[in-house]
Amino acid sequence: IMATGYFSEVNISQLPANDVSDYVILRVSVKQLSAGSVGIATNYEVDKGMGVEGHIDDNNFFGQGYRARLAAGFGRHAVQNYTFSVEDPYFLGSPISAGFDLQKTHLEDGSLDINDESAAVRMIVPITESISTSFKYDLRFLQYGAISEKEKIPSIYTTLIEHGKFSSHSISQSIIYNTLDNPIVPRKGMLISSSYDYAGFGGDSQYHRIGSRASYFYLLSDDSDIVGSLRFGYGCVIPSNKNLQLFDQFSVSSNYYLRGFAYKGIGPR
Repeated sequence: IMATGYFSEVNISQLPANDVSDYVILRVSVKQLSAGSVGIATNYEVDKGMGVEGHIDDNNFFGQGYRARLAAGFGRHAVQNYTFSVEDPYFLGSPISAGFDLQKTHLEDGSLDINDESAAVRMIVPITESISTSFKYDLRFLQYGAISEKEKIPSIYTTLIEHGKFSSHSISQSIIYNTLDNPIVPRKGMLISSSYDYAGFGGDSQYHRIGSRASYFYLLSDDSDIVGSLRFGYGCVIPSNKNLQLFDQFSVSSNYYLRGFAYKGIGPR
């Protein structure tokens, strides 16, 4: 029930069955989340510094139970990020979740001006209560530019700027094992995902990529609400041709910042 995302609290109690031995009567009490919300927040990322994000969420979009989100974020280095997503958690009346995402990002990174646009269609199909599989098609456009002609640009980026706009088409499938007690604030359980991506339906990206991630949560103290967690990640990308685009390579992002190394100071050699 909590996994539906519509409730913040669920309590289940058993009622007397009035001497009927082959029946169990359960009472389910729920606290429903608000159908919509508007919020503004500040954040900090290693590569982008301080930022501000505003969002509008609607869990009953068009009165059909669709989930919609519109968000805009701004930060240092001329960061601008816009996203719009819609999801039907019960596509065609089935437990299949389907939706789409639109995103546009502008970023000034050093001497580079980067514009990134993407559109994706996704679907999640449950297999068992704790196992599901997901499918996704992603269309992406990426363009590099120079902020100033006076600044010296590393030769590795000069080729990207001269190329103009890059495009890529990719499909991916993931297998997910999820036993978390709460999808928003987990205190115990495990989340494991394995994915395979293929890019090569035209465009400038051609590769096979596999990856795995695992997170484990354990409640150390219920009274003090102390939770311990472990995380693991693995990835491998194999180009379909001899060249792998720079933006398709693995890198340690700000979400997985590795202590002891400068930002972008670690990667494959």
